[in-house]
Amino acid sequence: MLESTIWPAWPLQGNDLMRLAVALLLAAVCGEAVARVLRLPRVTGYSLAGMLMGPALLGWFGPEDLSAVRIAIDLALALLLFELGVRLDVRWFRANPWVLVSSASEAGLAFVLTYFLMRGMGYSNGLAATVGAIAIGTSPSVVMRVAAELRAEGQVTQRLFVLCALNVAYSVVLSKLIVGGMHGVFRGDWLVGVLHPVYLLAGSLIVGAALALAFQVLRRAFDLSDEQGAVVLFGLLLLTLSLLDMLRLPGMLAPLIAGAIIKYRDPRPHLWPRHFGTAGGVLVIALFMLTGMSLVPGQVAAGGVAAVVLLVARVIGKSAGVVLLGPVSGLSFRQAAALGLTLAPMSGMAFLLTEDIRVIYPAFGAQLAPIVLSMVAVLELLGPVAVQWGLRIAGETRAGDK
Repeated sequence: MLESTIWPAWPLQGNDLMRLAVALLLAAVCGEAVARVLRLPRVTGYSLAGMLMGPALLGWFGPEDLSAVRIAIDLALALLLFELGVRLDVRWFRANPWVLVSSASEAGLAFVLTYFLMRGMGYSNGLAATVGAIAIGTSPSVVMRVAAELRAEGQVTQRLFVLCALNVAYSVVLSKLIVGGMHGVFRGDWLVGVLHPVYLLAGSLIVGAALALAFQVLRRAFDLSDEQGAVVLFGLLLLTLSLLDMLRLPGMLAPLIAGAIIKYRDPRPHLWPRHFGTAGGVLVIALFMLTGMSLVPGQVAAGGVAAVVLLVARVIGKSAGVVLLGPVSGLSFRQAAALGLTLAPMSGMAFLLTEDIRVIYPAFGAQLAPIVLSMVAVLELLGPVAVQWGLRIAGETRAGDK
């Protein structure tokens, strides 16, 4: 008995920590290889690594493993959405209201085209509307990471951040309203169907305002540019996520709202602590890797044909929305076309919205998941490339990006 506690078992057995370590190393290697050899964004390599290790190929990880690391996905998205919100200056809408109109146009066209194509393929109203709502969203994780990697700056880049933030808000709000409708249809409880979305949206607004206030108080008490600042920010976001989970509120809306409030109250550029970017980078690698692992071949095959058609319609809708209003909103045709291309990505946010619906209504989620996850599978690989091309066409990548 003593020997079994002091000597290693033979043959040696790997554990979950070792699998995770190997996964992170492989993701980093794939990201660097894709960047150096193919000149593509690193996040494409991270997603490729996730797909390689997932059920599609090696089978090291599967969707059942994601529940144990869901907090890492939520935290990575919270970090990105908080930073994205801080880049969203709502004063811009007063100076140029056509930016807001352009946002509503591209989101609306993407929803309408997706919805009517789904109906034309024989899907139900509820499923078509839900896919349309999720398709509105542009992946903040892809947009933020590719823009940072290319060191992009300029009119198109700034509009990309603004439209991405608004798309997140549209997608989350509309999907929660649709879930409210499901309460009435599936349970016959229309009162809950009305009150639940109101609770989700009002609760997210309150928690987001509280997060913004807490951040401002802590910024006065701590030097957020040093190592301790990273600890404070991570702790604050983890506390917020735990509160949102306790209150059964969506995890994506409150960090975005908080960042926007902070930017409105203090429009100056905000400096993040040095260690914040390093630790956040690890989480973002994990986000893309884990999303790639969630793609099950059977589901992707089941929704593959519909997904490709819907993706084409979605890209056309988003591009048309910004191109049609480009001249009145202050963009040239080239800039507007580039902006439309950069709005293509779908990733972790679409996956989480689908998972949240599947938890509440498993049967409906089983119909929804193959279509949305097939769209994610395609855009996990092509979305970052679309952002890269769009920013290059706009001429907003720094010198040295070839």
